Amino acid sequence: MEKVNQMKLSDNTLNLLNNFSTINSGITVKSGNEITTVSAMKNIFAKAIVDETFEQEHSIYDLSEYLGAVSLFDTPDFVFNGESVNVNEGDNSVTYYYADPQMVISPQKDITMPEPEITFDLDGDVLGSLLKASSVLSLPDMVLSSDGTTVELTVKDKKNATSNVYSRTVAQGNGSTYEMFLRMDNIKVLGGDYTVFVSSKGIAHFTNRNISVEYFIALEPDSTYNEG
Repeated sequence: MEKVNQMKLSDNTLNLLNNFSTINSGITVKSGNEITTVSAMKNIFAKAIVDETFEQEHSIYDLSEYLGAVSLFDTPDFVFNGESVNVNEGDNSVTYYYADPQMVISPQKDITMPEPEITFDLDGDVLGSLLKASSVLSLPDMVLSSDGTTVELTVKDKKNATSNVYSRTVAQGNGSTYEMFLRMDNIKVLGGDYTVFVSSKGIAHFTNRNISVEYFIALEPDSTYNEG
């Protein structure tokens, strides 16, 4: 007899899945309570611990479409079986078929974060203001920089010498000087407060301080770091 796994998904989990759909249009959810995703370019990796424990591994090819179907309901039940998930509430239901896992790009292993030289707290309001400035002023780059005394996050267009610039001071310096570049297109993190760890080996690690989600984002290759 086919095993059936019925559950509800919390708003927190649905919000995480919606966020992950901006990183990769598909997802493979493995059994357990951890969900992960990776971008097609392999330059963004995200993982989260969710409230639910999934017993049935399943792949969704178009996560946005799937979540759109879920949004037809208020608080539905999810029945996961061998080939599909049935989303139902009252007299209404949607049967949504899984994808072939080979058709979905998914992480094959965890990220090993190198020892970070830079650590700072990034509050949600500061993050929000940087994202908004990038959008309003069409600025594609985020720069984490220090003159050794203070640490700033700046959004700008690094290819344009007369680019508009928006900056926020985020920490005290440690004597080291650096310019670490991130593409704004790659900063697909949920809103909230983060602790950020940055390694000169080319990776930034954003860890949410309120919910169990973290992101590993590749730095641009022209990033520079000079030990103080």
